[in-house]
Amino acid sequence: MSTSLNDNLSSVAPATSRWASWQRALEVGVSLGFLILALRGIRLGDLWAALRQANYLWLAPAVGVMAALLAMKAWRWQLLFYPEHRLPFGSVFTALCAGYLASNVLPARLGEVVRLVLLVSEQPVSVARTFSTIVVERLLDVLTLLVILVLLLPFVQLPPAMTRTAQILGLMALAGAAAMIVLSFWKTRLLRWAHALLGRVKVLDRPATYEAIGHLIDGFATLRGRLGLGLIGVSLLGWAGVIAFAWFAAQAFRLDAPVTAIIFAVVVTTLGMLVPSSPGYIGVFHYLVTVAMAPFGVPKDLALGYALVWHGVNYLTLSGSGVIALWVHGTSLGQVLRRWRERDRVTR
Repeated sequence: MSTSLNDNLSSVAPATSRWASWQRALEVGVSLGFLILALRGIRLGDLWAALRQANYLWLAPAVGVMAALLAMKAWRWQLLFYPEHRLPFGSVFTALCAGYLASNVLPARLGEVVRLVLLVSEQPVSVARTFSTIVVERLLDVLTLLVILVLLLPFVQLPPAMTRTAQILGLMALAGAAAMIVLSFWKTRLLRWAHALLGRVKVLDRPATYEAIGHLIDGFATLRGRLGLGLIGVSLLGWAGVIAFAWFAAQAFRLDAPVTAIIFAVVVTTLGMLVPSSPGYIGVFHYLVTVAMAPFGVPKDLALGYALVWHGVNYLTLSGSGVIALWVHGTSLGQVLRRWRERDRVTR
């Protein structure tokens, strides 16, 4: 197992030092650019007044919702390993929380790598199998979110450009879901095609690559049958929790906006996470909240104040959960990263 682990970890190792530096510079630049856009036209006095007048007691239930949401996400990740592996919930939960902490404080979005390394180093699962569950989890989240967006369209009045974009994304979600299910039936054929194509590329033509592809196809297969319906149901409940969290934060500011505005803001900010940015999506998140709330008549200063509090509570809750989970587990983020670097050195 150790050799397989090292072989697979080398495929997710960080880029060269020079590329990593350029990537970090890009992330910081993007965040600063979006933060400037978010602050453009804002009167700081009005922003401060909005923050000062907010009723922060509404944030207590929001934190409770986030705690329940973390447990639900860990349960869903646990289900994605079925039926081959039945991993302890505690290990899955700790790895998930550690991943969120890493995403909030480390560059290059290392959260997924951290939770993969932590789980694989302590449980009898391969990197390829674990990586496939993370990919399927992300795809499931995006597809579910796009379905929510399409269902939302009849109840909101958006600019024509936004409506057309949402419709296109909805069609892509349906096509993507269908493609994943179809591909899960073609494992042998797809692996044969992969060997034919990747066999010409020396760096990719190795067992670890084909193992990863096979596990990814197996991951798609979990979306079939009763288990798939259960995973979709848990995903919908998870997004309902995210919306509830955002709604409680909105109540703190007494936003004069319908719940559809909150849902739309959740969709827009989540899709905005695809944009490269600094850890915690600072700047990008705040600007997108102001954009999402504008069609609903929410003043920009109030929307930005809402974004600051929503993001701040989310950031502190996720980071705090990661710190506590790792402390209870008896390790730290630094130790997990050292474990990763040591294994990476072995493969070089």
